[in-house]
Amino acid sequence: MPERPSRFRGFIRALQLRCPRCGSGPLFRGLFRMHEACPHCGFSYTREPGFYLGSIYLNYGATVILTGSLYALLVMGLGFSNDTTLTICLAAAVLCPILFFRHARSFLLALDSSVNQDQAQSEEETGTDAAPTATLSSGKLASLASDDGRAGCVMGMALAAILLFGLGMAAVTLYFATTGSTTMEDGDGLE
Repeated sequence: MPERPSRFRGFIRALQLRCPRCGSGPLFRGLFRMHEACPHCGFSYTREPGFYLGSIYLNYGATVILTGSLYALLVMGLGFSNDTTLTICLAAAVLCPILFFRHARSFLLALDSSVNQDQAQSEEETGTDAAPTATLSSGKLASLASDDGRAGCVMGMALAAILLFGLGMAAVTLYFATTGSTTMEDGDGLE
């Protein structure tokens, strides 16, 4: 069994769309289809039903950050009109989720693998066919519950940051849309 990688190495492997444990096996066998397990080390990519719905939040966050930053750059930095900028941002908002789909899943799996390290070890110990709760000790179950709590906190903080960023960008957009101003004038800055 390969040793567990550091969290940083796991996220580098997620960027490369590789197995978060060994870094050798590919995650995908097509554009949108994942392997069930790593062809190299056997690490299972299969999780409970609905697990990969969490990648929607990562994908949404990437789309919000991209379109918000793009809007700010085009309007405030380059002086584009609001209509042109909104058209470009709409195209980016449609394309980003499609292009980032694989990486969002990869990052979610890397996050789960780095936080739920006891769960990955338990799957190896019990096998995937056995009912894990029937063979695990109460100490191991408490450890798994702790892992799930940490994973929930990390995802909650990430979602809160994404929401705050989105609300901030909406406020900036509304400000510029209602004032009709796209450049700062004398006296508009912080003093």
